[in-house]
Amino acid sequence: MKKFLALLLATMMVLSLTAIASAEGFSGSYLMGTGSATGNYYNFGNAMCTVINQVTGANLTVNATGGSTENARLLGSGENEFALIQSDVFSYAHQGIELFEGNPVTNFQAITSCYPEMVQIIVRKDSGIESVADMAGKRIAVGAVGSGYEVAARQILAVYDMSYDDINETFCDQATAKNGVQDGTFDAMFMCSGYPNGNVTELSLTGKIEVLTIDQEHLDMLIEKYPFYSVFTTETDEYNLGHEITSVAVMSMMVCLDTFSEDEIYDLTKTIYENLSEIQEINAKGKYMSIEGALSGIPSDLHPGAARYYIEQGIEIPDYLK
Repeated sequence: MKKFLALLLATMMVLSLTAIASAEGFSGSYLMGTGSATGNYYNFGNAMCTVINQVTGANLTVNATGGSTENARLLGSGENEFALIQSDVFSYAHQGIELFEGNPVTNFQAITSCYPEMVQIIVRKDSGIESVADMAGKRIAVGAVGSGYEVAARQILAVYDMSYDDINETFCDQATAKNGVQDGTFDAMFMCSGYPNGNVTELSLTGKIEVLTIDQEHLDMLIEKYPFYSVFTTETDEYNLGHEITSVAVMSMMVCLDTFSEDEIYDLTKTIYENLSEIQEINAKGKYMSIEGALSGIPSDLHPGAARYYIEQGIEIPDYLK
């Protein structure tokens, strides 16, 4: 009997210590969905995970995926616990529209906004395309089926009173689109990515491409109809075009399953922002992050743990995020 009581007491103590450790902060082993192994999401996610793991002792590992849409579905199935995801795809998943028509995914919440992802419209100089309106009858790579930027292509065409009926569209991934623009198979391609993008940088070395600016009238129309967009103007000429580019952008966001406790995500959020300079040293996209812009572009469903940290930092939480 004494042995049983001693064993029971020891077990209770272990469980108690485990509970205390869990309450104190972020720990455990988890997967974070990102994007292709050569893309911005994967590299930025790796920078985030490296710093978080060093500070917390957790094991948060990047998972190479097909990007935002697949990440939402991996969260829905519970195969990944964290993800990087575009703000528009976040909105579509929670509302059960567009790519998630009839199959909403609502079991994840936002932690922080990360960096802007610019909708980039790359055209061949010999295509005669100087505006989206000039795409009529042209061969356009609009993105992979079910991708966030394929939806963006439709939305942008629509504000110019155009649809796929007006163009010769092809559904394909970013690498295929880039190769097609390079060899002349495509006249133009749509993509959504942090600026600069390696594929576009490579194309720009040929001197045969241009990147379109969206005029103010159509920018206003897009933002009015789709509030998750914001205006983005390049500050540097990474593609050697000789001019800035203005387009719309969505925000990349870090999200998590809603099963994480308030204490866990509070500690994770605090870790990110108290060690932001280390993240920025590893990946330049981190320079877009700031505590003041942490909620930028997040459409809904902020995790209570993240909210608690932001409130402590003097950030007001809008009602639509509560």
